[in-house]
Amino acid sequence: MEVLISNRQKLVEVDLDQIREVALEIMKFEASPENAELSLVFCDDDFIQKLNKDFRGKSEPTDVLSFPIDEESFEAEVRVLGDIVISTETAMRQAESFKHPPMLEIIFLLIHGLLHLHGYDHVLKTQRKRMRDREVTIFQHLCDRRLLKCVVGAPLNPIIKRVTENE
Repeated sequence: MEVLISNRQKLVEVDLDQIREVALEIMKFEASPENAELSLVFCDDDFIQKLNKDFRGKSEPTDVLSFPIDEESFEAEVRVLGDIVISTETAMRQAESFKHPPMLEIIFLLIHGLLHLHGYDHVLKTQRKRMRDREVTIFQHLCDRRLLKCVVGAPLNPIIKRVTENE
């Protein structure tokens, strides 16, 4: 498994090694193929707003966008899962609103984006509950594996609060 990261922003210092380690653990936990590849982009609101307008018709920034790539019909050495784009600017605002560290919010958005690449959605209420439950399960798994150094000693409450307030 491989995680390719492009940091196109300067607002937040993102620990790219930690992000790569967390992304790989989530990919394993979600049973991604051994030859899976993920592309991850950190950007500002202007960049993600342009993508959001081009691909979703919404001319506003958003926190995370996922672009799955369906290559299952092709024989390839690498199975490209897709691209995840995270606005650190929006993540900062959300982290402040939920009163938890920015890195925690970025990791939550990474979990959310990866679940989209694995076929999860949240359009319908039942889908939303299934996805939210899985987000909490993955977050707990990452805590159990001690991969969230930015929140060592912090209770699970911030992530659960974030999940339940957005339902």
